[in-house]
Amino acid sequence: MKEHTEHRDVGQVDRPLAVYLRDHFAGATAGLALVRRCRREHAGTPLDTTLAGIEAQIDEDRRSLEDTMARLGVRPSGLKSALGSLGETVGRLKGNGRIISPSPSSPVVELEGLAAGILTKRNLWRSLRAAAPTQSGLDTAELDTLIERATSQLESVLAAHEEAARAAFAAPGALANL
Repeated sequence: MKEHTEHRDVGQVDRPLAVYLRDHFAGATAGLALVRRCRREHAGTPLDTTLAGIEAQIDEDRRSLEDTMARLGVRPSGLKSALGSLGETVGRLKGNGRIISPSPSSPVVELEGLAAGILTKRNLWRSLRAAAPTQSGLDTAELDTLIERATSQLESVLAAHEEAARAAFAAPGALANL
């Protein structure tokens, strides 16, 4: 019954697309929380500088998704968004062999999660681009820009990941160079 009530606001789109958009909005909420946490944990480092621009873009992408959903008559699910944020928080509880301090591999794992989220977001934009001919609320030029931006974000995160992996696994204490 709850699932039916949650989807009553669907206007112009079919339920599968509405569910898909809500799921991605929840993922965008989790991704934004992840990049913000990574920045806090690496404040004042080159990684923080790299992630600052990506954080701003992820926040903008989340707003673009919300605007797209509004044009299609779909409201985000507060429950799914809360679960997305909770999932990001629970993800911090991974075993890393340390009780108090972060492991040198922590940024490697965090950047892998961020890369996975960005790749998923790019797939969202590509899916919406494919659906654009049949959905009047989708702007192909905007989606093309969002696809390009996600690709650029992914390249930046993967470059940072390579540096983090090198630092974490090359030599003890090398993480200080990040």
